[in-house]
Amino acid sequence: MSTSTTSTKIWPELLAAVGLLIVGLSFHISTNPAGQAAHQVHPGIPLPSNNNPLPPGNASANPITTSTEAATTTTTTIPAPTEPGGGYTLIPGKRIVAFYGAPGGGNLGVLGQDTPEAMWPKLMAQVAPYQQSTPVVLPAYELIAFVAQGSPQPDGTYSARLPDPVIQQYLNVVKEHQGLLILDIQPGRGSFLADAETLAPFLTQPDVALALDPEWQVDAAQAPGQVTGSTTAAEINEVSAWLEQLVTTNHLPQKLLLIHQFENSMIQNKSAVAAQPDLAIVFNMDGFGSWNAKTSSYQLLAADPRFPLGFKLFYHQDDPLEDPSHVLALQPQPVVIEYE
Repeated sequence: MSTSTTSTKIWPELLAAVGLLIVGLSFHISTNPAGQAAHQVHPGIPLPSNNNPLPPGNASANPITTSTEAATTTTTTIPAPTEPGGGYTLIPGKRIVAFYGAPGGGNLGVLGQDTPEAMWPKLMAQVAPYQQSTPVVLPAYELIAFVAQGSPQPDGTYSARLPDPVIQQYLNVVKEHQGLLILDIQPGRGSFLADAETLAPFLTQPDVALALDPEWQVDAAQAPGQVTGSTTAAEINEVSAWLEQLVTTNHLPQKLLLIHQFENSMIQNKSAVAAQPDLAIVFNMDGFGSWNAKTSSYQLLAADPRFPLGFKLFYHQDDPLEDPSHVLALQPQPVVIEYE
């Protein structure tokens, strides 16, 4: 969810809908002639970590050997988890096209306009133009798991978490269609890391990713929506280090960490943001407005070439809503494309 690329404003109806919501919802490995793996590297996307014992190609991991008799040994192999649709990396190799939002009638983004099941065909209709290009498109839902609030919550954070059963409904649909679920955090006065830790049961699954939305992180004297929030490189690194550990401990494939941004001030000391061996860290331009304003903001993000970029479009706030061909003509080409 973003304010304008040129101005900040709060939508009262959005916050009202949020209140109603909370009450009512409970990756070329090319095997060269010598047989050695050569990795195609994207800026900001490191080679896979040696600490993460993922097998190359389609091999399996974690062999378990059991002895049934003194002279007889049987081996059972447990396949390593893969990305939705197969493979062990998301970026490079796939382009993610997503709907963004949360339940609540569409006030919190297009994803909330209908049930998770009903929204999937609509997402696929939006994905279709991008399937004419490369790389392969991975459809996704970005679900706001922590929704910023305009008033204090019992824990004082100005943010409310979706109940697990609601998150699971979206994950069930994504799994059925071999898609990706991105869980977004709008922390209010809370902490990105503390909120992410509560999502660990979902994030230990290979088809679930994490997003941070600094616009909605404020200090103790502010409320979400009254100002454009911000975060620091140190906070991002704290979350990425935790997520990296989660990936390696659970032998997961590469995991996406999406960070929303439309102004430089939203990420303090950004040059200190560190890459992680098993994460695809992507900065997503999520401001709305005219095409010129949006592309200007996109180029601000592109000034830091270490990380790939994403681009968000708004059905109601963008003037005009640009054609997918124009989005794909952006340089650098976005690896994540979202619709709100």
